[in-house]
Amino acid sequence: MNEPVTVPRRRLLSRLLGMLALVASPVLRPAAAQPRATLEPTPRDAEGPFYPTRIPVEADADLTRVAGRSAAAQGTPLALSGRVLAIDGKPLAAAKLELWQCDALGRYHHVDGDPGTRDENFQGYGVTSTDSDGRFAFRTIRPVPYGGRPPHLHFKLAHARAQPLTTQIYPRGESTERGFGFGLSAAETRSRLEFVLKPANAGTLTASYDFVLRSV
Repeated sequence: MNEPVTVPRRRLLSRLLGMLALVASPVLRPAAAQPRATLEPTPRDAEGPFYPTRIPVEADADLTRVAGRSAAAQGTPLALSGRVLAIDGKPLAAAKLELWQCDALGRYHHVDGDPGTRDENFQGYGVTSTDSDGRFAFRTIRPVPYGGRPPHLHFKLAHARAQPLTTQIYPRGESTERGFGFGLSAAETRSRLEFVLKPANAGTLTASYDFVLRSV
């Protein structure tokens, strides 16, 4: 008659401990997806009375050069770049941005009425679209004050999956010196529409600003 096979005590204890660990351990589940941070939409500001009544034939992203003219625009060149984002932080590709502003002499172009003395080498209006990462870039001039208004840049933005936005952005520290925009008085709102000017090469400036659009 065959003798029963016995399991060595050490091996048996090891198996028992393993079974107990499995029973005691919690059931592992995949970690719940963390919700994406919600960004505050860029505040709106008035369009102002100087949106172009006619869009110029040349309406690219470089406002400092006009086709057929050899001289550059008066004023300090400004390279402005940034991103257009949804409120969940995702970049919005193919968003359309329109930028317009007065020239270094305080005159808007492409509007009705007597333009007065103006810089014919300044385009006055430009348009571009964001790339696949939601990035955009304009070359323009540092905005200047006029008629009691602080320096500012006008923007209109549009995207198929977002609400359109019309606003103005201001160099930091200058929005309160001559009075702010149209009906925006809260300091927190003002600060969210400001951008920082930084010196670059050859007397030019750079700045960055990210726009956040509400979802449709």
